[in-house]
Amino acid sequence: MTALKLLSLLAGAGVITSLGYYGAATLAALSFARRTGQPIPQPPKIRPKVAILKPLRGRSERLLANLTSYLELDYPRAEYLFAVPSYSDPAAEVPCALRARYKFRPMTLIVGGAPGCANRKVAKLIRMAERAKGDDIFVLSDADISVDRDHLDRLVGELCAEEQIGAITCLYRARHTGTFASRLEALFVNTDFAPQVMLSAAVEPMRYALGATIALKRKALDAIGGFERIKDLLADDYYLGKLISDAGFEVRLSTSIVTTASEEKALRGFWTRQLRWARTFRTARPASLATILINGPFWATIFLLASAASPVSAGALALVLASRIGMSWYVVRRVLQLPDEALESWLAPFKDLVMAAIWFGSLTGNEVEWGGRRLRIIAGGVMREVNG
Repeated sequence: MTALKLLSLLAGAGVITSLGYYGAATLAALSFARRTGQPIPQPPKIRPKVAILKPLRGRSERLLANLTSYLELDYPRAEYLFAVPSYSDPAAEVPCALRARYKFRPMTLIVGGAPGCANRKVAKLIRMAERAKGDDIFVLSDADISVDRDHLDRLVGELCAEEQIGAITCLYRARHTGTFASRLEALFVNTDFAPQVMLSAAVEPMRYALGATIALKRKALDAIGGFERIKDLLADDYYLGKLISDAGFEVRLSTSIVTTASEEKALRGFWTRQLRWARTFRTARPASLATILINGPFWATIFLLASAASPVSAGALALVLASRIGMSWYVVRRVLQLPDEALESWLAPFKDLVMAAIWFGSLTGNEVEWGGRRLRIIAGGVMREVNG
């Protein structure tokens, strides 16, 4: 068998695998959509106290609106803790400005993080958790996330529904901000990340969490030794969920979908972020390498080239493109409820080819860029700063 024939067979198998994935992901998305339509689980009669922890760094165009969406939550026993690296950080101005508008919301601004932490975000979480002594539940949320008014009611109701549940994590959707890079970023979140999470949650117990939003019981956090356990880990969200699962608690996917704005202005920023995620996933969960097997446009293109544009390969390419765009449109419009973003679905196959290039690039090293720092990922997901 010639190398070209072998490549053609391999690519054909990739096409079949991808088509199967598109069908399975669509069914999982349909099932998830049905769950989101169910009534909010009733929280306990005496509402548990909730500490919302917001690590901040830098001020984006959407930061004020994002934080406001949390302060508008209709939950009676919540306190808000914000942490910034220093008073000179522009993000510090936003919570201070919001105090005047929300006088009856308990807000605390913490400056600086715990020492000895390679992960500066976790350093802030440690400091915030130290201040939230009397709270029963912690809700960790990235600065670029906004939420609906019933968000906290859903999280608390789901988290308290069963004793063995230790953490609830949220799927997130993305809106682009107009640039080509932000459109690719939003497409990745909406048509790659979200469908894969929904499918994973449908076929296996969750043993990880998603950094956009994590709600966890204090007893689950205490059981793993607090945030200190993840202070040197790059994939802090993934390992937080894994440690809670390993401690005997369940991790569940919430029906509350949170929203982020993709604000990448240049393609280099998109490439750097995606490369960091790909290398992080590869080290934290090596099984993530299998995502190349469901990159239909990549395999259909290889099949077309290896088969010298035979009618079968041309038909396979057309079927893959139609299936990929159709699945993307359905998930983004019907499940994530983003009709404007669904119009971008025609770009999904091009984005997939870019993601294939990033996948191959992620195999060549263990260094990533994050927050202006260059980091090396070593054994166990631990990160170390690269000097020079």
